[in-house]
Amino acid sequence: MIEHNNREIANKHAEFITGKELRQYVAEKVKKYVGENPSVFDGAIGSGQLEQYINPSKLVGVEIQELACKTFEQNSDLFPNREIFNMSFFGFSEKIKTDCVVMNPPFSLKFKELPEEDRLNIQKDFPWKKSGVVDDIFILKSLNYTDKFAFHICFPGIAYRKTEQMMRDLIGNRLVEMNLVYGAFEDTAISVLFLIIAKEGNYDKVHKEIYDCKTKTVLHTEISDNDDKWNTPTKPVEREAIDIDFINQDLDRMVLRNLENHLQSTLGIIREFNADIDYLGFIDKVESLCQEYRLAYNFGVNTFGKY
Repeated sequence: MIEHNNREIANKHAEFITGKELRQYVAEKVKKYVGENPSVFDGAIGSGQLEQYINPSKLVGVEIQELACKTFEQNSDLFPNREIFNMSFFGFSEKIKTDCVVMNPPFSLKFKELPEEDRLNIQKDFPWKKSGVVDDIFILKSLNYTDKFAFHICFPGIAYRKTEQMMRDLIGNRLVEMNLVYGAFEDTAISVLFLIIAKEGNYDKVHKEIYDCKTKTVLHTEISDNDDKWNTPTKPVEREAIDIDFINQDLDRMVLRNLENHLQSTLGIIREFNADIDYLGFIDKVESLCQEYRLAYNFGVNTFGKY
């Protein structure tokens, strides 16, 4: 697998290099939903790293970087049946249909910072898009090129940012999976969401999992209904079991020990210095307080007022 990893250029286009474990994870999901050797479209294909383990029968890609396109062409052994368009995805208008879309589009590109041509092309299909980032446009536009499913690696903000609310509404009940992935990239520590979106259908339940690329393990799974389908999966916190009886007994011992120390030291002061301390008055108060709570415990009546 020949890769185009020019970090300086990739930074300009908000791109990150997908790690081997993430590529394998994506390939397993693709196989689960569309089977072996599907035809694949990728609107931000780079040099084809993301499709390395998918074995596509045909791979169609769009890539804005010319050098990445040339590197992609060098991977002819992996992708013998391939076609690539060196252009902006937002201007792509070919009539293409594949079994699935697989994409790791650039994260959080600002709409207002795009070239005017890109902004105009976006608004032809999505007239409501006038500001914010364009992660949502990558996802929505990509759905034009699949007959079955779209697999997207995304910045987590797409699940909660207000600017992506229209995207979430348009996807509706076609969200099949929303998974949180740790250790996804080779050149950044950020976690990502991995979405699986159906071209058609009505999915009442959304599968969610937390996957760790470093250990190649699923750390947590859950199923969500449509009311909370866009909530990021969260691993439950394991709480330490608390022995209430032990804690209460320990507290009892501490209170009794402090009371005994106080009574003992006060009695010693009285005897040693003949101090004028209302010692018995204090004991009466303690006994009275205890009696108040005894009545409250036995009869369930709050007779102690200020206590």
